[in-house]
Amino acid sequence: MSNAVEFYKQGYNCSESILMAVNEEKNLNLPVAMASAFGGGMGVASTCGAITGALMALGAVKGRETAEEKNIARVSAKEFMNKVNEKYGTYECKELKRKGVSCPEIIEYAHEVMKEYIK
Repeated sequence: MSNAVEFYKQGYNCSESILMAVNEEKNLNLPVAMASAFGGGMGVASTCGAITGALMALGAVKGRETAEEKNIARVSAKEFMNKVNEKYGTYECKELKRKGVSCPEIIEYAHEVMKEYIK
């Protein structure tokens, strides 16, 4: 079980849990508050909070600072999203729940896949 799941068990939402774990693993100080509105599929069971949290972390680690830089984070985001879709067939919180995917399961998966891209 990843530390992201442990943060979820402490009461953080899916998105916040991913950022908390990345902060700990990478010795970063990403503002967890920016992920607060993304839990529960952005509050409306839309795109899964674990997925949005992973994308925020990926962007924070691999993102660009200027428009002149190549946007390598976007390439990694696309690959990440493709892996999630291959495994679950959806990114939507509501659909994941219908398929019996628990929050800890998708947090674990999103966190592990994301770590492949932010080494």
